[in-house]
Amino acid sequence: METTTLKNLLSENNPYGISGITIPRIQRAYAQGRSDAHAVKTRERFLSAIHNGLINNGLTLDFIYGNIQNGQLIPLDGQQRLTTLWLLHWYADKKESINDKRLARFSYNTRYSARDFLIKLVNYKPSLETRLSDEIRNEGWFPMEWINDPTVRGMLTMLDEIQKRFADIDDLWNKLDKINFYFRDIEEMELTDDIYIKMNSRGKPLTDFEHFKAELLKIIRSENGDETTAKRIGLKIDREWTDLLWIYRDKDNLVDSGFLNFFRIISLILIYKSDQSSLNFDLEDDFSLLERLYKNQPQNVEFLEQAFDCMVNIQNKPLLSNSLPPNSIDDFFNSYLSANNYEFGKVVVSQQITDLNIFKGVLTGTALRRNTPYWLIMLYSFLVYLMNYDKVKETDFRRRLRVVVNLLKNSRNEVVDNPNGDAGNRMPANLCQVEHIILSGKIATSIKIDNDVRQNFNVIQMDEERQKLQFTNEHPEHSKDLFQLEDYYLIQGRTDIVGYENTHLYQRFIQVFNTCSRDAIDCAMLATSDYSQRLNNWCIQLGSGDQNEIGDKAWFALFHPTGKNPDFNKTKDSLRALLRIDITTNITIDNNYLQEKIDAYLEKCKTKNQYDWRYYYISYPCFRPSRYGKYTMYEDQSYALVALFTEKRESSNAYQCMLKALIENQAVANSAEWHDIRALSYRKGLLTCENDAFVSYSLRDNKERARFSIPQNKEGIDIIDRIQYFKDNRKDDNHWIYQQN
Repeated sequence: METTTLKNLLSENNPYGISGITIPRIQRAYAQGRSDAHAVKTRERFLSAIHNGLINNGLTLDFIYGNIQNGQLIPLDGQQRLTTLWLLHWYADKKESINDKRLARFSYNTRYSARDFLIKLVNYKPSLETRLSDEIRNEGWFPMEWINDPTVRGMLTMLDEIQKRFADIDDLWNKLDKINFYFRDIEEMELTDDIYIKMNSRGKPLTDFEHFKAELLKIIRSENGDETTAKRIGLKIDREWTDLLWIYRDKDNLVDSGFLNFFRIISLILIYKSDQSSLNFDLEDDFSLLERLYKNQPQNVEFLEQAFDCMVNIQNKPLLSNSLPPNSIDDFFNSYLSANNYEFGKVVVSQQITDLNIFKGVLTGTALRRNTPYWLIMLYSFLVYLMNYDKVKETDFRRRLRVVVNLLKNSRNEVVDNPNGDAGNRMPANLCQVEHIILSGKIATSIKIDNDVRQNFNVIQMDEERQKLQFTNEHPEHSKDLFQLEDYYLIQGRTDIVGYENTHLYQRFIQVFNTCSRDAIDCAMLATSDYSQRLNNWCIQLGSGDQNEIGDKAWFALFHPTGKNPDFNKTKDSLRALLRIDITTNITIDNNYLQEKIDAYLEKCKTKNQYDWRYYYISYPCFRPSRYGKYTMYEDQSYALVALFTEKRESSNAYQCMLKALIENQAVANSAEWHDIRALSYRKGLLTCENDAFVSYSLRDNKERARFSIPQNKEGIDIIDRIQYFKDNRKDDNHWIYQQN
């Protein structure tokens, strides 16, 4: 189809029989010159496109529709573009003293002020030495009330922008012939103008979505040269895709925001599939995404269409599994995903996913506001399956989806798009791995992009998932119980703490943590062996007696150490030893059983006269404040344990556990009080706990005043209970070693 230009439409003897262009009363005011954020962005984008077209290979705009009445072209769609083009031609005419009479054949019939303003402009010769809007408003023929006309005000704004952007282009008038568009007479199309009249008589500006749709179809039609696809997608937007989004419409009964949110996350998928970072894109600038991702990239348009069609097929057809009930999209996702607890055939989603209906989470914007990489990977997993459902069995997809979810849950530091960080942008490789898992049922040993091996999900978790895939293939009878263990909220996919091979421990682990006191579990594990995990040179991780979220974080940290923490094996061995009882004895692990283990350990300490730090931790409840399970413990100062109140650092609520035990067991005078987290004000000095003694320091100069030594064996382990020992002997000066002044 041939294009035309504004000059051609306004020329005498043009092929359309047009003697002039009139913007009718039904049209809204000129909007591209407004000052709101949307208009500013639209204006900048449009003028930039024209400027680039003038200095390069031209620019073809989308269709302009109109009706020719008595020789006048009445635009029904394209008013804004025509007005901007006319203002640009006016500027070029005045700048180069062309005095082309065709400019007088363009008029506005909205308000008298807009009509008269254009008449005056045609005959006006500006100096162009100052800002155009100022120069024009200062003319005697410009009544001050005209500035109240939004069309006049908008034209003045646009003229200022045109002057600023195009002043440096020589031969502008002739170069404007490089800007063309398609023109259609609706009578030739055998259409009525009712639909256009309804659209333009609303008195409201076109929405972002309406502009977006026009730009999308223009790119497909003009830039990609695919009229067939443009027509097909245009119809789908108006019919199938709108029907798809209708149940998610907003309070104004619009589906616009939902459509654009889905477009944005699909665009983000395409960004990663092209091995780029989201940081290089503005995900809120839909037109920029169109320009950069879809222009001259028909394969991306095809992926966008397929993604929408996948959701349409879910909505309109029975679920892919014949065993499932008739579906909606909500039913579909709910048939694969569970929110909190294990359900047969489903997988519990990661905590970052707040709506099982992944599609709804995307449409409402939830997926784009927070934890976007998690939502994106979940959506992509389903899209890969739905686009290949003829190649992947539904039962296989369920198993493979579980692998992806387990990787998501345990790759907090790897599901990232941070090119400047240590992990970098792993999302392109993560999507490649997801696609490989869904299509093949295997976890790729390496992911290559452009022959470059890329890191993706957590290596430890990928190794575990490979082993579990092989195990469930060889022992399908254990799959159900293993999946139930995986979905337990303290496990979240990483089963190594129990061991996938220890099938007899699956249910026992769940039963213990569901029914027993967390404090009892903590103490019983420590009584079994030192299961603490050293996080760094000053901090260790233990469990917590808290039964709620705080305690959950402590146990989750123990079961999911960051990196290859060698102390994880200590935790694993301790827990497994505690759970590993002879089934034939009919013993149930309950609080009584755990307490027996605890009591036996304490009695053993007393019998052997060996009181290590674990003894005090278990014996004195103040050592266990039911917080995050984190303690300051330097490697050579295990008795100077400090209980942290917060999750990551010492705070004013932290305290040294031995000193707290002295207070609670009345081993110090009632006058003793905290000086700081590591010292008590005691006997006119500061009392502290060190590994082999309680030490008093001077309040005046912080020098050591006296030392109360604790009897220890050659290994530096107490041979008495130091709390009781201090209580019994603190008043006896023979037990204090005083320093000379």
